Amino acid sequence: MRVRRPQLADNVIYRGRDGVQAPRAAIVSATADSLDVRGVEAGEVPALTSPAHVHLHVLTPSPAGFFVEFDIPPGQGPGQWHHPSR
Repeated sequence: MRVRRPQLADNVIYRGRDGVQAPRAAIVSATADSLDVRGVEAGEVPALTSPAHVHLHVLTPSPAGFFVEFDIPPGQGPGQWHHPSR
């Protein structure tokens, strides 16, 4: 399966790595092309380990509304993101 390169602000599906592994809507908040190296160097944002990994804002039906996940690889298993079916 060929994975389309992630783009900033892509809507994707994320499956949690721990606990509830239900699929959730997520928004790509950083890609290899958009990540500010100064934030990584300052320790404010984790680095990405490959061009296919992303940082996500994961939407939830809870009162909090979202949570953040860092350096997430592509795929359809727990702790991975994928583009929705069209």
